[in-house]
Amino acid sequence: MKPAMVRSDWLNVVLVSGMIVFSGCAGFAGENTQQDAAEAVRLKAVLLEAPDLAGSAIDVTVSEDRILLEGFVEKATQRQRTEDLVREHSEIDQVSNRIEVK
Repeated sequence: MKPAMVRSDWLNVVLVSGMIVFSGCAGFAGENTQQDAAEAVRLKAVLLEAPDLAGSAIDVTVSEDRILLEGFVEKATQRQRTEDLVREHSEIDQVSNRIEVK
């Protein structure tokens, strides 16, 4: 019987998957560079590790000097917490928070 995947295994899967998906996608303000894609995946991993954001559906897109947050959360405090975490863990100042509270 194979043991269940632990949280760190899932984070590794998300990081690798994100690198593959984001590496060829066009951003909201032009084409992402590999550096932008890596930053987006890194920030998504930060959000996935936040216990108070568990179950949230948040997408992170990085394009040059901008970060776009989209998706859904249950509470307004989660919406703000997401933006705060992204600002805290990135050197990019321009954050567009389009997360909706459901």
